[in-house]
Amino acid sequence: MKYSIKRFLLTYITLMILVVYALISAVAYWVSNEELNELYDANLQQVANTIAAQRLAMPNNSGMSKPQHVETAKKIHGEEEFHVRVIAKNGRIMYESHPEAQIPTANALGLTTQRYQSTSWRLFSVKVNNETIQVAQSLRLRKNTIKETALSLMTSQLLCVPVLVLLIFYAIKMALIPLSQLSNQILSRNSTELNPFLLDKLPIEIKPLVESLNQFMGKVSSMVAMLNRFTADAAHELRTPITALKLQVTVLEQAETTSEKVSALQYLKAGIQRSEHLVAQLLTLARLAPENNQKQLMQFDLGALVKESIEQLLPFAQKKNIDLGFRHEQMHQIYASQHEIKILINNVLDNAIRYSHTHGKIDVELINQADNITLKINDNGPGISDQDKDHVFDRFYRGEHIDTAGSGLGLAIVKEIAERHGLIIALVNRNPGLSFNVIFLLQKKLNLLL
Repeated sequence: MKYSIKRFLLTYITLMILVVYALISAVAYWVSNEELNELYDANLQQVANTIAAQRLAMPNNSGMSKPQHVETAKKIHGEEEFHVRVIAKNGRIMYESHPEAQIPTANALGLTTQRYQSTSWRLFSVKVNNETIQVAQSLRLRKNTIKETALSLMTSQLLCVPVLVLLIFYAIKMALIPLSQLSNQILSRNSTELNPFLLDKLPIEIKPLVESLNQFMGKVSSMVAMLNRFTADAAHELRTPITALKLQVTVLEQAETTSEKVSALQYLKAGIQRSEHLVAQLLTLARLAPENNQKQLMQFDLGALVKESIEQLLPFAQKKNIDLGFRHEQMHQIYASQHEIKILINNVLDNAIRYSHTHGKIDVELINQADNITLKINDNGPGISDQDKDHVFDRFYRGEHIDTAGSGLGLAIVKEIAERHGLIIALVNRNPGLSFNVIFLLQKKLNLLL
């Protein structure tokens, strides 16, 4: 069975109503029993005191010199009837209202309860002029009356329960209308409608839900815009190398001499390498998208990681006769995603090697300070212009060095990783050359920005 808030509320509220009804009924029965018993006891006393007053008013107890009986009421038929008995001093019954009723004789004055021949009786006795006036009432008849009274009250209350349940059902239905309206609004939207929902007319109970939904749609909207922009840029950038490859294949096919074929084949291999590098960078950038941010964080030595990257890229530096050196004096422990920091270091080093002159020099240094660790990569290349400095981290931006082999994505990847780890990047022209500084803050553990 599917979970339903409406069904849940209706079921449990109905059960609570029934429980409360049962408690009210029990309390009502107890109160009715107490009140009616007090009323019946008061009636017993009133009848006895009335007869006693009449006996006192009779001179010399005239009119009852011998036993008197009321032949028209031999038995007690209802709780409204009382058994009245007047007993002389010597025990002789001078008057009895129901002669055939088997009523016990009171063993004490005042209110008493006695059981006689499987029937319980409530008696009140008072003494007047050496006579005892006794008024009795059957407790069985009294209890029947109390039960009938309580049952009548409970029945009338029980008839109200279905009406109350229907009213509650209607109230729940009306209360859930905003949820139904919100659901219809969501269903009526297409996949491109990511604008936030209005909060003005919503109940305060579901406003947090809609606010969370709006925040989520804002994230999705930003993600979709970024992916659309990335897809458009990637399609544009991939079109050029693919066209170049097709042209190089055509040149290779049309080559007539061996030297022409070798030259065309070399150009083709270079084009394939550039395309391979571009695709690799695109895949790296895609893996760094915000939705793929569940990375394993660990503590590691930054110096060892830099050394590993230098060893991997050293053949490329040697190919250009670049002197690539590394200096550090101690361990530099950080807490971050080792895989992503490795990508960042590789891209910064690769960028420095690509844009450095042949027979150039690149110095890599790690500097420990009180609140940070700074990775410095200094080269003696052409440096960077102020215009390029503002856009060098943009995707596919090549700037003044458009003829240099590259994809224009290396520093965009560096920026993405730096933002996710809360790193600071500073570019400083050295005249000649460029100092690329990556600052790892130590006042807080490096963590991925979610």
